[in-house]
Amino acid sequence: MNKAVFVDRDGTLNEMVYDEAHGLFDSPRRPEQVRAVPFAGRFLRDLRALGYRIIVVTNQPGIAKGTLKLAQLHAVNKRLLELLSHEDGTWDDLRFCPHHPEGGPGAKSKYVTACECRKPKPGLLVAAARDHGLDLERSWMVGDGLVDVQAGRAAGCRTILVTRLKIEQVERLFAAGIRKIGSVAQDLTEARRLISQYRERR
Repeated sequence: MNKAVFVDRDGTLNEMVYDEAHGLFDSPRRPEQVRAVPFAGRFLRDLRALGYRIIVVTNQPGIAKGTLKLAQLHAVNKRLLELLSHEDGTWDDLRFCPHHPEGGPGAKSKYVTACECRKPKPGLLVAAARDHGLDLERSWMVGDGLVDVQAGRAAGCRTILVTRLKIEQVERLFAAGIRKIGSVAQDLTEARRLISQYRERR
């Protein structure tokens, strides 16, 4: 069976965008807002060279909330892929969850549901593993959030949390009941090194 690196999108491959209307950072909604994280393309390129399939898995609740259209999502994904290609980075598949359990003022009822694909549930990873013939125990989940770690662990993958941990973040990890978070990397370059070193030890 094949092995893969599942990668979160927002905050991991592309920068988050500041939403002035709500005073928080959110996913980009337009292609011109997309900024690739430094060395993200190289990260994907190097992992493919190590024999891993690259599967991007991302929650996109804006679809359910009515703040993001599918056409906008596809345009953002296309622009991100263009930016990553400057470093020969690409992915084999991109899976997204359009659902949200509560929706919002402009909610699309079709997508307002408690699903099995919204991280921290492992549905996106499990479905991709089935379709691509992936061995989840030999695969990794890399992301910048707790839900990424939880989804990866629920699917049976090794996990890497990409973050510059602070005390309050560590407290959140323990409050969430995660005692084994896998590895922690400060950036994608370190995440790539961790995966490469593990492979070499094998």
